[in-house]
Amino acid sequence: MHSKLRSTFMTMMLGVSLAGGAAVAEGSQEPATESLRASPPGSASAVRWTEELTTGEGTGELVRTGEGLVYEPYNVMRRPEGLRTLTGLYTFPARRLEQPVDTVRPLLRAKSSLGMGVEVDVRVRSASGAWSEWSISSAGEAVRLPWAGTEVQVRLALVADEHGRGPVVHDVKLEGTLEGGDTTQGVQSLAALTYRIYATREGLVGGTTANGHVIKSYDRFVALPSRRALASNGGSEYQVRVCYSKTARCTTTSVWDVGPWNTKDDYWNPSSVREMWKTLPQGKPEAQAAYQDGFNGGLDQFGRRPANPAGIDIADGSFWTDLGMSNNDWVDVTYLWTTGGTPSTGLIIDNNNAANDTTKGYIELTGSWTAATSTAGYYGSNYLYASTAPVSEPATFWFYLSAAATKTIDARWTAGTNRSSAAPYIIKNASGTTLATVYANQQTGGGAWNTLGSWSFPAGWNKVQLSRWAPEGFVVVADAIQVR
Repeated sequence: MHSKLRSTFMTMMLGVSLAGGAAVAEGSQEPATESLRASPPGSASAVRWTEELTTGEGTGELVRTGEGLVYEPYNVMRRPEGLRTLTGLYTFPARRLEQPVDTVRPLLRAKSSLGMGVEVDVRVRSASGAWSEWSISSAGEAVRLPWAGTEVQVRLALVADEHGRGPVVHDVKLEGTLEGGDTTQGVQSLAALTYRIYATREGLVGGTTANGHVIKSYDRFVALPSRRALASNGGSEYQVRVCYSKTARCTTTSVWDVGPWNTKDDYWNPSSVREMWKTLPQGKPEAQAAYQDGFNGGLDQFGRRPANPAGIDIADGSFWTDLGMSNNDWVDVTYLWTTGGTPSTGLIIDNNNAANDTTKGYIELTGSWTAATSTAGYYGSNYLYASTAPVSEPATFWFYLSAAATKTIDARWTAGTNRSSAAPYIIKNASGTTLATVYANQQTGGGAWNTLGSWSFPAGWNKVQLSRWAPEGFVVVADAIQVR
């Protein structure tokens, strides 16, 4: 759940300047302030920006003070693997830059002692609206993105020492450049990757996942042993499809936690770009190799001996209810984002009909809807919003099916505190029958595809309506839907 990271400011940077002039000696209780730059200042064409510490989102262990962002882990429910050092994630809003970049250099000013650390994660959005995996600056170096883009997002990973004391981040500055060359970094083909993986049940009801979600009874999410594919709290930008052959059941759900066993084992990636364990074949978790083959002396990333070969944890609702599993077992996992940033089967209907193939899908508006670009994270050129009121006056997304089919519906919006926490999405089939009404919390999950559910639709024009009929004093946001 909360991962242990080995990097500290003292070990991960060479040539870092320390304010006050003295390095921290081992065992010192006094922190040192550090100014971290990956490389010398870039050219005049570089895009430079500052992330405001008041705008991000993290767990309750991350506290904003007059000094900066402080990581103060309290009594967190621990994973059964027994990680003793905890990591807190703090995510800034997505940002649209003035020009495309493919390289981002972090500049942090922070205070830390031995055993603590700060890493910087960056991701970029593709033209299709899909996010890349998070690229991790584990030693303060420049982050090379898998492709160039104008919309990026930054996340901090703050690591506490074994006594539960965390670093303080004073400010975060970044510099983006377009350096060209091969930036694919092993981007996958159009077919999402599938591997047979040993699965364990997560449980831990009442605990908090790595992305800040509080685990509920019969919850639905999974954990993978790398935060490179960790979705936002409530988000669905990284999803897996899990199938259990013994019950012939499958489920699609999001990656909301980090584990089991390792925290830097993105085993679904090609060996050449895998964060650790580059000698292992693609698709084989390190815990499986250690357990079955004695790899790494039979130990995991932290020197422990895995009790099973697990490469995925599954929350109770997905494990028991959706898949019908009663014990830990082997499952087939499809990593749905491993398509080079392009949805392989989805039909996207934007809020702007100029961007739609209207023979396949289009939007129809009733009442007063306003176009806006003020909040980052929208799909296409803008998004629409309308005030909540006791009237329906929906934004209707129509989509055409040439034959009856079961389809999954995803929705996008831009998040904010003025958004409705119960935005009503009404799913109707071609005969006008209401299949479901899904109430989405648009205060979170912005800038990502959020799954509303799956339904059986007949041939013809089916629709998803976003109604204004919700508790007053807020707005509902119609950005786009995806049918897949």
